[in-house]
Amino acid sequence: MRVLITGGRGFIGGRTALYLREQYPDSDITITSTTTEDLPAWCAGFNAINMSLSDDQSIARALRGADTIVHLAAINEIDSMRDPVSAMRTNAEGTYRLLRAAAEHGIRNFIYFSTIHVYGENLERPVITEETPIRPYHPYAITHAAAEGFVDEFRRYNSMNTAVFRLSNACGAPADRAVNRWSLVFNDLCRQAVTVGALTLKSSGRQYRDFIAIRDAARAVGHFIYELRGRWGDGLYNLGGECTMTILEAAERIARVYKETYGRPISEIKVGELAASEAFLMPTNYSIEKIKKTGFQLEGGIDDEIRMCLSLCEGFRGAM
Repeated sequence: MRVLITGGRGFIGGRTALYLREQYPDSDITITSTTTEDLPAWCAGFNAINMSLSDDQSIARALRGADTIVHLAAINEIDSMRDPVSAMRTNAEGTYRLLRAAAEHGIRNFIYFSTIHVYGENLERPVITEETPIRPYHPYAITHAAAEGFVDEFRRYNSMNTAVFRLSNACGAPADRAVNRWSLVFNDLCRQAVTVGALTLKSSGRQYRDFIAIRDAARAVGHFIYELRGRWGDGLYNLGGECTMTILEAAERIARVYKETYGRPISEIKVGELAASEAFLMPTNYSIEKIKKTGFQLEGGIDDEIRMCLSLCEGFRGAM
């Protein structure tokens, strides 16, 4: 297989590239980013290429020789809120440009990472399946929902094998510290644990989230590309970890793993005030029964991901 991973130096992309090389060493994997200067050591052995989703020529160069695309390049939730117009151009229009170029190059397999947040207000339902209506209201979710529509267009009208993964909250270590996703809950708390030995939540900690180990997200890609080989059904799948916990419970889990790893406890877990809107929060069941019916099974391993993230965060000591 000749696999192109857009955003291949990012949070999910980097770990996906590493997983595919580990499990499928005969694969020819190309990773894209906005620059190939000063590549970290883990990129050795991958084809690395510059690509901009706003530049059709750079997209065409990146696609040469590929037969499968894993599309992860996107503007994150923080920058999407800051600049919704740029988010629409990159996340939605950029996805369309990539799909169009893929069709022109005869590339038949396209996996797109969307987000649980396309469900928006409906995230508060007791059970969320692929049949749950989407109600996005954040620019990040809105642009991903639009991109999903383009992916489905090419499945229907261009006979492309496509899969959309509505990913819940991935947790784990990025491929290197320079990956700027330290605002994510697990990553932020791991960094706090290592650098200050205490945890401070930015909220009451009562909010529930479904968490998935980042390795399991990468394993889903491998399962679809190498096991299912284009037998992707209608191409829409929730991808979660069947691990629902509150933010406070996540902090307590990190504190436990920290103590097991370093032999000393976290000194304090501070939480913010409870907002009126949080008084009646209930757990959500993010159903992944549909993807499990394809033969995919979770490994779990969130504690292992915490340990990896703690280890990576040791490089932040003295830098804060």
